[in-house]
Amino acid sequence: MKLIFGYAKNILRGLLTPFQSAVRNKSLYGILVQRDLLNRTSGTVLGRFWPFVQPAMQILGYWFLFGVIFSMRSTDRGPDYLSYLLTGMLPWLCAAEILSRATVMFREFAPLYRRNPFPLEILPLLIMTIPCLVYGAVYFVMNLFLGGLDKALFSLVVMPLFILWLLPLALLFAVLGLFVRDFTQAIPFLLMMILFLTPILYFPTMLPEGVRQVIWINPFSDLMAIVHGLVEGSEYTWLNVVRPFAIWLLLLGPAWLIFRRSIPHIREVL
Repeated sequence: MKLIFGYAKNILRGLLTPFQSAVRNKSLYGILVQRDLLNRTSGTVLGRFWPFVQPAMQILGYWFLFGVIFSMRSTDRGPDYLSYLLTGMLPWLCAAEILSRATVMFREFAPLYRRNPFPLEILPLLIMTIPCLVYGAVYFVMNLFLGGLDKALFSLVVMPLFILWLLPLALLFAVLGLFVRDFTQAIPFLLMMILFLTPILYFPTMLPEGVRQVIWINPFSDLMAIVHGLVEGSEYTWLNVVRPFAIWLLLLGPAWLIFRRSIPHIREVL
């Protein structure tokens, strides 16, 4: 019973502490978000519009490839396939950006805390903020064009829920990226494999029956089923909700414990 209570406490701390620290240090957090945005756009003509232009251009690229070129050869996979692809691809691009950046998070922000007191627990939220806002806004506009206002309103909950589920992975990837250098080098390949093993580029029904059951071992498959259910109204089961939620609960407590215990050693590694 004591073990269960301690585990539940770590889950709550892992969930609440980054947000509580961001609220306590809201002025610092706001400055860091602005700094992050300026670092992405300084010296460019479009300025602060660039973070929104990049995912919008990716959408146009997918539309041209799958909506124009492929539709000429396969008319039975026209607008429905394109809508399915874009509905899942934008959340995935957001997740991939966050997880990739998490592996270099401590090195990227090292000048801020190397010699000064600094609330390190806000860093995972910091690297999630701009992608959530940018991809969330583009996702809303995209769904507004694809399916109207109702679809766009449902899409507003996708990015925050998706990013909340990524929190334990961001905590773990940050520690692994700092202490295991090979992990940073392997992350592009890992993300590419997850993309191919997740029904984003293809419908689950395209797979053979045996393989179709195996892909649900990948929690991102369940997340995509939920995303398509919320935005497109497609069917998903209670298992699609229970499995990723159970994995989130199992990971968040240990991830926070590992993150917290690594903090005293971060400056030594850097």
